[in-house]
Amino acid sequence: MLDDLLADNPVLATGLGLTTGAGRLPSWSPPALARRLGMLRSHEQALLPLLDDPRRATAVDAFAGLQIVRRHLRDLELCRVQHRRPAAYLDVLFGLLPLLMRELGAPAERVEALAGRLRAAPGLLEEARGNLEPGLPAALVAAGMDQVDGLLELAGPTVRAFAAGTGHEGALDSASQAACTALIAFRRHLRDGLLPGAAAECGAGRAVLEDILRWEHVLDDTLEELARYGREVLAATKDAMEEVAAELGHGDAAAAVAELQSDHPAPDDLVAAYRRAVEAARAHVVDRGIVTMPAGEELTVMATPTFLRTMLPFAAYDQPGPYAARQLGFYYVTPPRDGLLGPELEAALRSHPRASLAMTGVHEAYPGHHLQLVSANRATTLARRIAHIPNGGNILVEGWAFYCEELMERQGFLAAPAVRLMRLNDQVWRACRVVIDVELHLGSMDLPAAVDYLCAEAHMNRHEAELECRRYAGEPGQAMSYLLGKREVQRLAALHSRRRGGSLRVFHDELLSWGGLPPAVIAWGMGLAPPPPAARVSS
Repeated sequence: MLDDLLADNPVLATGLGLTTGAGRLPSWSPPALARRLGMLRSHEQALLPLLDDPRRATAVDAFAGLQIVRRHLRDLELCRVQHRRPAAYLDVLFGLLPLLMRELGAPAERVEALAGRLRAAPGLLEEARGNLEPGLPAALVAAGMDQVDGLLELAGPTVRAFAAGTGHEGALDSASQAACTALIAFRRHLRDGLLPGAAAECGAGRAVLEDILRWEHVLDDTLEELARYGREVLAATKDAMEEVAAELGHGDAAAAVAELQSDHPAPDDLVAAYRRAVEAARAHVVDRGIVTMPAGEELTVMATPTFLRTMLPFAAYDQPGPYAARQLGFYYVTPPRDGLLGPELEAALRSHPRASLAMTGVHEAYPGHHLQLVSANRATTLARRIAHIPNGGNILVEGWAFYCEELMERQGFLAAPAVRLMRLNDQVWRACRVVIDVELHLGSMDLPAAVDYLCAEAHMNRHEAELECRRYAGEPGQAMSYLLGKREVQRLAALHSRRRGGSLRVFHDELLSWGGLPPAVIAWGMGLAPPPPAARVSS
């Protein structure tokens, strides 16, 4: 199955750390889409009978493969991203990024591969123009226009500078110019051809979310129960924030958060401050024996590349692939936009309060995303190493990272009252995400209301809230995975403790050995729970 997926989409191969097809992009022409669907259906039929295999490990791996197939099928058949989501095509073009950031061959080979992908970009965007339908959601059109701006930086000055820096100055100029010309024409098509007739409604619908709950998150909750849970956690977390605010000597939590947000690093110390926080978190994990550090892991903390900043308003993590010889992760920190001065600069820096730096480092690096994803790359079976592709595994990946925030508080690292308050403030944000994710895609909340909700409840400025909600509109089911994933990891930890005993480290090591599988599937794989309903499909 993986061979077929990589032959169909060489960008996926690059992300896994392979050089196969490094100079190609996938096709989204109608014949190519038909072949892709046929290939996916064939593998679905081959994998389904293996769910009944008496060897539990084999059945679990088959389910991991089915999740990968279902992600593709959900996108193409239920979400119809080829007709409704400009980002489906633009995300492909970010396949240039690994060739710049990772050691995928000699510099000359990477320049040649970049040239191939740049030359293929106009054809891909022409396929996009032919496939995208009028009347698609305005939020998805606007998100596509934002992505084009970042891609123009990536496909233009960034790749040309890379070529020059490797001694191949000018080698990419022609291909870069052609790609940028096509991107500008595509943005014009989005703005003038699709935006005027775009729809305000941006919900993916109940069928999509229910498919995600069954096959992706593997949860038994109804959508209405999840929205209620998000609101319950929101209310409880806000009450807890008031208690911590009083401990800090403030009359209310909003005033306490506002004061903490005013204490932040200077712009020229921002990345270094995050780096120091990450180093301290790693040392604490090692000293306390919270989880085993995977051999060979490396992490670089750096400013977010300019072409990614419209999509990553705060911080983010970029993991190495399982085939990468060097397990080097990148922790991106997004500085304020260039040219900001005075009150605008201060407003941007308030998104990086000192009281949150250590917590963000825990989430993104140690023992959060970096440690978990590098551990997944070393899982014992191929299915578990690739279980999160493409763009999946969020309920474990995001759930683990969010779980780690409270874990590290209990372990004494995030215990200061100011840090606890900001952790709770971020939990408010994650609870809001559950409510928005469900209600936006069911159509009971529109996009402006979602932005208002995030601003009011999570103390987020409007620009950042708009970027967040556009992302939620384009990725149904992803935003809910943080809080729900944390809940599921905590439930699995309690189950493991009752049934197996042992140290927290033993549980963490065993959990991370299962790659990016959902906690309900990991519980099945550990022999602590029966197969979930989705894994009982026999036809």
